[in-house]
Amino acid sequence: MAYRIKTLIVFDTNVLRDMLGKEVVYNSFTFGKTYNELDTFIKENGLEEYVKLFVSTMVIEELKNQKKRAYKHDIANLKEIVKRLEGLPHIPEGSIPIPDEDFDCGAFIEQKAATYIAENQINTLIYKDEHASSILNNMVQKVVYTDKPLSPFAISGPYKDAGFKDGIIWETLMHFETVLEYDKVIFLSKDGDYKENCLDDFKKKWNRHIKIEKDKNNVIAELKRDYGNYIEERAIHDFADKEYFRDYLFDQLKVKTEIAINGSNFKIENFAIENPCTLVERMPPSDEKDECIIIHSQINFHFTEAGENKQQVVIAQTELADEESKEIIQTTYDIELI
Repeated sequence: MAYRIKTLIVFDTNVLRDMLGKEVVYNSFTFGKTYNELDTFIKENGLEEYVKLFVSTMVIEELKNQKKRAYKHDIANLKEIVKRLEGLPHIPEGSIPIPDEDFDCGAFIEQKAATYIAENQINTLIYKDEHASSILNNMVQKVVYTDKPLSPFAISGPYKDAGFKDGIIWETLMHFETVLEYDKVIFLSKDGDYKENCLDDFKKKWNRHIKIEKDKNNVIAELKRDYGNYIEERAIHDFADKEYFRDYLFDQLKVKTEIAINGSNFKIENFAIENPCTLVERMPPSDEKDECIIIHSQINFHFTEAGENKQQVVIAQTELADEESKEIIQTTYDIELI
């Protein structure tokens, strides 16, 4: 299987709200269009194996609570509106029904959320009880033992509890061991509260590349940069991933006995097809030949120099006749093999 970088995308609450106009929707539970558009992009381009979407359980709980509060708020407002309307000549008293106040909207939302998460197989980033002490300690360090609260607690917005919630969401990610299975993390949030110290803390702990983005279009652009060649040349990448192509490379390489490096030849002791397809390249037509397709493969060769075991990366370039037949013409190497 060809190696491609793996990307983890994590969502903040503010990019997942399902809104009708400017108000929160509470007659259903779904994530907003940002999640859906990213999910669709990943599936349409065959990136499910390499790009995963994760949502913190803390974010899900916050979304549910926002819906519950919005329902209570709207019922209270509706009562006041009805009081003002009743008594008009065309609106007799009692003619506008008020929804049943005993209706348990909270339970309704809980059920809708559970169904949505299960049916859509949402990957959840779970807040674990065993991490509570470490999370609290990290949050205290950012608030108490510093001259100025560090992000995400250095807030400027109107919500007094926003820093605490942001802190829990961020620290849950900081304690998410699954991060080690990915090469890159993208945290999608409209907040400006996640600043440079958050990135520094994450990189120091996990030794992984992380970006914080505010717009889904920036995330899609990032995915296109990372996976663009695979997206554009998916059929050829899939061909190179098959056992047939790997067996072909193996048969070509097993008869090579020496590798030439800096004017010296060394006996090939072993080799490994590290990545059967790192890049697909199309060479434009020339006077001598039509357009051809080149598959770049990464091969690692093992040899000994002055008693020291060494490795050399070699790029094999395999020419295909055309996209339809995928007939293999020849393979050349960027370092001479004998």
